[in-house]
Amino acid sequence: MTSNKLKWILLSFWIVIMLAACANSAPKPADPSTVKSPIFFRVTWPEYSGRSTAIKEIVDVFNQTSEEPYEIVLIGGDEDMAHIGDSLADKDEPMLYALPYRLVKYYGEKGDLMDLSDVFSEESIHFYPKIWKLGIIENKLYGIPWIGHSICLVYNADLLTKAGVDPKNIQSLETFVSALETVHNNTKAIGVGLVGADHNDVSWMVNQFVHAYGAELVDDSGKKVLLNTPEAENAIRFYRDTLGAYAQPSWREDTGVEVMNYFRAGQIAFEFQGIWGVTDIDKNHNPFEIGIIPLNTIGLKPEVGPILLGASKNMPKDMKETSDHFFQFMISEEAQEMIFRGEYSPEHDTYYPFRVPMRKHIAEAMTSGEYSRYLPFLSGFDAPSIDVPTSKWQVIKEQLYQSGLHKVFSAKMTIKDFLNEVESSGNIILNE
Repeated sequence: MTSNKLKWILLSFWIVIMLAACANSAPKPADPSTVKSPIFFRVTWPEYSGRSTAIKEIVDVFNQTSEEPYEIVLIGGDEDMAHIGDSLADKDEPMLYALPYRLVKYYGEKGDLMDLSDVFSEESIHFYPKIWKLGIIENKLYGIPWIGHSICLVYNADLLTKAGVDPKNIQSLETFVSALETVHNNTKAIGVGLVGADHNDVSWMVNQFVHAYGAELVDDSGKKVLLNTPEAENAIRFYRDTLGAYAQPSWREDTGVEVMNYFRAGQIAFEFQGIWGVTDIDKNHNPFEIGIIPLNTIGLKPEVGPILLGASKNMPKDMKETSDHFFQFMISEEAQEMIFRGEYSPEHDTYYPFRVPMRKHIAEAMTSGEYSRYLPFLSGFDAPSIDVPTSKWQVIKEQLYQSGLHKVFSAKMTIKDFLNEVESSGNIILNE
């Protein structure tokens, strides 16, 4: 046998051995009986955002520990009503949702969400009672409180020190305005960041003052606008004229995003923000020290923005069992603690909270430890300002309220004309 022939024999033998090894190591096809069908869970942030990633970690824990026949699959989204409405209308694809309470009210009343009352009931010891009621329409539960926020007054402590303002003395609207005047007189900074653009932010921002002044948006029946009162007029005038005198020049065209940009740059002493207003400074290398004042300290009722868990009404029975167990897990102590941990930042190798838990005892227990600095952001849940008190107010808000406030702040409409229009046109909408 020649040497070349021997080499070919040995090479062929080696190839056979390698092919056999590869065949043995190749992954085997999944057993069809173990593959779980998906139940999609739509959140209001893009799928690959830090917040969705943080929520997906919680979903993964459920999937890994669950023996349910279905797998929960997180998908990204937004708060666009057209997009949400399209997914609710898709009868071939049952969906779970994390929705702002105002949209739970809207879609719940339309009959697009499933009634969850057969499994979940109010437990006042575990939930903030006024927050729990936001998911109920005509004694039916369409949304379970999950995560949320409470607006606070966030301030630049370095600017206040420079101006000679002691934040401990800010105990009312009068002392708050006095602090703004001192900042204006003693520094080159702007006193307070306000919003006035035709945008969602202007509605909830102004309503904190409207409710604090004793006005209401609608009556208990949800059929009559109550806003057209001297109290509401005074509240809007205080916001526009008194606070507006110490706000950034562009405030009439600004949203909360612009305010955060000015505040981060050290140009504004105070801003009205949720917990993200604090972590935004943390993420940007803490250019200055910040402080937090609960809004009830200065006589305001803070806006709260609970996100509720809900399900499309066409959920099959076997899927509903899995979704019920999933919702129970999402409001469990383990999952709620993961929410407070927040979203991970690779740049800083740490986590940042973006919302607070909605289980009363869990949230309050957690803020006694490493999260104690966030305790003020729980202060609004017992006496909140509700931006959308009834489902049809969402329509009034989008068609009349936001644009009307912007016109008032831009001197295109008087406060009285604005209140008259909201009352007359709003009553028609409420009674359609």
